Amino acid sequence: MILILLPIFGHAWATTNLSKIGSPVVSIYPTSGPPGTKITITITNIPDISKESYPYADLYLYLPFSRSFGTTIQSQCDGEDCFPIYTYGDALNHDFANRTITLTTFSTNNPSLVYLNGFENSVCDVIVNNKTVERYSTLCNTKDQPTGTYEIKLTWGLENDAEQSYTVKTVQFTVTPGSQLPPPQAADNGNSIITAYQNGQISEQQFETELKALGWNYEQIRQALAVIGKLPHQMNASAPSEMQQIQQGVEKAAEQSTQQSTKQNMSMTDQYHTQPVQNSDVKTDTSTSQSNSSWNAMVILSSIGGAVAIAGGIFTLKHTRKITN
Repeated sequence: MILILLPIFGHAWATTNLSKIGSPVVSIYPTSGPPGTKITITITNIPDISKESYPYADLYLYLPFSRSFGTTIQSQCDGEDCFPIYTYGDALNHDFANRTITLTTFSTNNPSLVYLNGFENSVCDVIVNNKTVERYSTLCNTKDQPTGTYEIKLTWGLENDAEQSYTVKTVQFTVTPGSQLPPPQAADNGNSIITAYQNGQISEQQFETELKALGWNYEQIRQALAVIGKLPHQMNASAPSEMQQIQQGVEKAAEQSTQQSTKQNMSMTDQYHTQPVQNSDVKTDTSTSQSNSSWNAMVILSSIGGAVAIAGGIFTLKHTRKITN
């Protein structure tokens, strides 16, 4: 009996009907443009496949653009460029959120590559919901996409059998002739923007706006901030407070110096008015003025020394905190 049942189950798995799983809604914008056009593909109404039986199906996006140059990335889609954008595991985790896919067609006018965290990033990279799933650094700005109409397919495929697939949606994009533009400047790749922000030449808002204009996504901008040490947890927020304490200490010391000097002068003046005036008082007054000036100098020096001691103490405390951390 066992030998008879095994082929039956195997036959059932091999004939899973992918056409009955359901079809999401797919839209593309724009539908045409010259080489270097940014394309946005939106997928909505993704069906729940968590109740489907084995073998499980995944939803793949097929892109035709690199095949014009006889090059395809490594994938399980019979040599075609394809990416899983929704899987059985996503369904189990109740991840039915809309998928937004962005990419840019190949063009020699595309910006230069950006090296970040050991990867070559380009505007042609396929990004799904702000996450890079495939990079096209080799072709992005070295080839011009040939003119013509390209079909982008959305296909169900079995996890254990790449040959078993069913296309549920097809959208088209037409590449139109493009005008020859001068090569982009090196600053367009984002490196100069990162350097300018690191040196304090531009604001954080301008930094993010200019990188987004070059096609950078949220994760790439965050990685750039991490590389230059500009994430909130990497920056020392206590420095302004410590500088304020130093300034307050100097001001307080100067104020105490002024008060002590004023009191000393008033005391000397009272003594001068209560004593009889004699010829010898001219010398006494001169001696008193010299003593008074010496006293004021000593007070000022001690005040400045106190301020320096306060600054030194704060510096030592900051240094100790860094070592402790």
